[in-house]
Amino acid sequence: MIVSTDRTLIVMIEHKQVFLDLIDYLDEQEEGEEIPISVYYNRVRRLISSISEERDQKRLSQIFDIDNLQQAGLLIDHDRHRAVISFASFVIDMFRHFDSGRLRELSSEQLEALRTDQNLSLERLKECRIFPGDEQFDDLLVVIFERLRNAQARIKQNISSLQGQAERLSKIVEEHNLDDLEQTRKTQKALEEINRIYQKHVLPTLQFLNERENLKLGLPALTAVEEIAAELERAGLPGISQRVLFAKNSIRSYAKDVETIRKTLERYVRQSNRQRHQYDCVEAAFNQLRDEFQLLHDGKLNNKYLDSDAEVFRAGRIFSGLKKQRFEAKLDWHDIDHAQCFDEHLRVELPKLRDKQRNALAKFSDEDLSDLKERALMLKKRKIQSLMGDCEIPASHDDIHQYVHEYLIDKLEHYSLGDLLEGLSWLRSRMSAPLSPEFGLSTITYNGLCLEYFPLVLEGECSD
Repeated sequence: MIVSTDRTLIVMIEHKQVFLDLIDYLDEQEEGEEIPISVYYNRVRRLISSISEERDQKRLSQIFDIDNLQQAGLLIDHDRHRAVISFASFVIDMFRHFDSGRLRELSSEQLEALRTDQNLSLERLKECRIFPGDEQFDDLLVVIFERLRNAQARIKQNISSLQGQAERLSKIVEEHNLDDLEQTRKTQKALEEINRIYQKHVLPTLQFLNERENLKLGLPALTAVEEIAAELERAGLPGISQRVLFAKNSIRSYAKDVETIRKTLERYVRQSNRQRHQYDCVEAAFNQLRDEFQLLHDGKLNNKYLDSDAEVFRAGRIFSGLKKQRFEAKLDWHDIDHAQCFDEHLRVELPKLRDKQRNALAKFSDEDLSDLKERALMLKKRKIQSLMGDCEIPASHDDIHQYVHEYLIDKLEHYSLGDLLEGLSWLRSRMSAPLSPEFGLSTITYNGLCLEYFPLVLEGECSD
């Protein structure tokens, strides 16, 4: 008996734990979206056995039968030879959305695929004849918006997953009890997972959302979307261009959420790195000590102990010579672990002090840099004034812009096209003969910049 698609989906949602367990199985295996039929039926039999009514058991058996799922369009593959099935992607995504902890983060390769989609849309749009009603353009427009919606959905899902993971893992670390060895293991595993998520998912997502990212090939995703909107605007389609920009701004708005996640995880990444460094130091010291002792195992039994002046003990002599003093406790602190409290105090307060000092230095540096730039600009203007005061005014010239440009290139260090206009104004203040504008634009290109202007002609000059 075939059950309708909508009814099948309703029953699947009512018993969603079966499919959440299957999703957990997929995530553990990390071998794609294929589920062995034996694993699927094992979960279904477990559900059916928990139902007391025989009628309900029969109904569930019919609904969860693989043939019924295939007829309902909920499977994309049923390989009888390998005994595996694959659910349609929308089914898996639907059940993942029931629990943010089961949402999938986007890797750098998946983000690169989304970026490539936007660049492909831009390339096709530039090649296509942009005209509403043209069949090719209308089909391309459908693809462009499909890719934009896909990017929006994937980024939103990525953010939700990262937020859920960050909250879950940070809770494990914060609740760490140093007296519990098993909890210490869980905390260390959580720190390793945080570091993996930070490197593999958070940083690539920030890179994806950065419109100024310098890439070897193609444009950043949001920059490509901006170019698509500009192409449509130039083609006289402001309404469609606005829709594209709305989609772009929607994607860009997630940058703030990713930055918040980054700041949350970064503290734990530093903590994990510090613990790893401490472990490496302890291990290195142990290995060095072991190597020194192995040198004593020569079979002669002459030496049992290492010399206290041996190099291996050098690190322990840092505080040698300090006088040891004992003081009677004036207060009864009961069972408080002062060292742990002090370490926690330093962990919380030191970053605040560093941030405060960094902000103060940054503010001072910015103000100081601003003053230096302003002073350098003033000195440069005075230099241009002096140079143009000494400049020889030609008897006639068909392009005064070009004349000043060539003169300043030769005389002025760090010359730029903006200095040409400053020099021209000082030169004109010395001229008594009028300058006549010539019809037609001329161009001066220098150091990556371009100046378009109407040439000024000097026909006769008497200097001041």
